[in-house]
Amino acid sequence: MVIISNYALTLWPLGDVGRATHSVERALSLAMQSGHIPTIAVAHYYFCLFETIRRNPDQVEPHAEAIFELGGKHGLPRFLAFGKFFVGWSRWRAGNRDGEARMREAKAMIHELKFHLYEPLISAVLAEVEAEAGHLEEGLATLDAQLAENADTGQRWFDAEVQRVRGELLLRREPADVGMAEAAFTRAVKIAQHQQTRTFELRAALPLAKLYHSTDRPADAHAVLASALDGFAPAPEFPEIAEAQKLLTALAP
Repeated sequence: MVIISNYALTLWPLGDVGRATHSVERALSLAMQSGHIPTIAVAHYYFCLFETIRRNPDQVEPHAEAIFELGGKHGLPRFLAFGKFFVGWSRWRAGNRDGEARMREAKAMIHELKFHLYEPLISAVLAEVEAEAGHLEEGLATLDAQLAENADTGQRWFDAEVQRVRGELLLRREPADVGMAEAAFTRAVKIAQHQQTRTFELRAALPLAKLYHSTDRPADAHAVLASALDGFAPAPEFPEIAEAQKLLTALAP
């Protein structure tokens, strides 16, 4: 089950979104059939990670509640901490403003447990919420601290997404001065290209193309988007494809 879940977390960034979704759903089904509490907790946990990478809070909520409950009931501190984080995120997305505080508390718990594997994902999602809550500088600080930690630990798997989110926050802070945001988006695209993480590349190319388009650079916008879209077909599991194709059509000379 763990192997199948990790397979899903590998396939999705590489661009095989259909098989990734099928794999994580199969892992959860096998775990539930086992009836084994730790196995079920792990499956819910991986499902939350997967749907959080996809930014799909509606799918996260029931599984977050499950691992939070299992973590508390059975003395599983890692699942309790991650469950609290994912519950906070899904509640924030549903309009419950106490979600941000829950996420901050949970992130501190995860860090205290010295479980660093998925901290880049946690930091990126928290930074988005911090910015939405009006704490833009805190969000940027969260990302900068995570990038510094990644440089120390060598954990680079989510750097493209961290840089993309950083670009979004920089653009929000300085909408009239796009230089820093452009640099962050460009860095995200290059990291994703180097790592061959196609979904992360397209996610970074899309805001970069929008930025180019808004600053009267349609040729640059078309070039970066066409490259990132190459080989992708529309897929319900990855709606950014359809959005990017629509923009690419609008940019066509």
